Amino acid sequence: MICRFFMKELSAEFLGKLVARLDDENTLGLALVGSFARNEAGVYSDVDLWHFVRQMPAGELESARLEYVGGHLISIKTLQIEKEQRDFSRPNRAIWAIPAWRDSRILLDKQGDLATMKEAALKFKWEALQAAADAFVSNHLAGTAEEIYKILDGLSTQNECKTLYAIWSLSQDMAEVLLVQRGMLVPTENSFIDCAQAAAGRDSEWTRQFRLAIGLDLPPAGQPPFVCFGIAGLRLYRETVSLLKSAIRSKDSPVVERGLEVIREAGY
Repeated sequence: MICRFFMKELSAEFLGKLVARLDDENTLGLALVGSFARNEAGVYSDVDLWHFVRQMPAGELESARLEYVGGHLISIKTLQIEKEQRDFSRPNRAIWAIPAWRDSRILLDKQGDLATMKEAALKFKWEALQAAADAFVSNHLAGTAEEIYKILDGLSTQNECKTLYAIWSLSQDMAEVLLVQRGMLVPTENSFIDCAQAAAGRDSEWTRQFRLAIGLDLPPAGQPPFVCFGIAGLRLYRETVSLLKSAIRSKDSPVVERGLEVIREAGY
């Protein structure tokens, strides 16, 4: 049997050429992030670079592009330090930004800004964001109630496309609000689903419905898959509300409670 996975590394020469390729008068710094920064790169891994600039390109708030250099697919994201600083105070962004900065490998840092950001990430404590996290969760549980109605309509009219599109949105939202409220940092998008299950508990009802909703577990025999996904999505919403009830604010509670009532009235 052939082993198809092995670790890949980038040479100092290759990284030096990348820096020389991107460095200009507008550049403040460059950081290697992602799997190569974490020393987890495999044969199919791309090279993730953050390119920090003084001024964004005209007409762009954020720029991302792909290039193919020296046998590697290079993903280059052009950013400003100010945006990254704001992400540290936004709970739904902080769960991604903090671990990325902690694992980052600084390649160029003209004014010390990147080192300052990495140090802030290493010292970061979630407690400072918990109030904002609870507010985010409450707002999103109320906002996501709209997907409940779409799923119910899709199930009642046997519209699999409408049902599945709503499930696609709802399942990601329910995982996100759970991670945000629990302050669970996500080291890579590849671990997002696994982190959500860990946050809820591997053997929890939340995880059971989540796995059914996103198709990780097989639907019951004889039931159309989209129906199973739809029902699981409704139950996933209910389980999420149950787990995070303490975060729901009074102004959002009527919408959330009505969503639960509609699910019960429909027999789910």
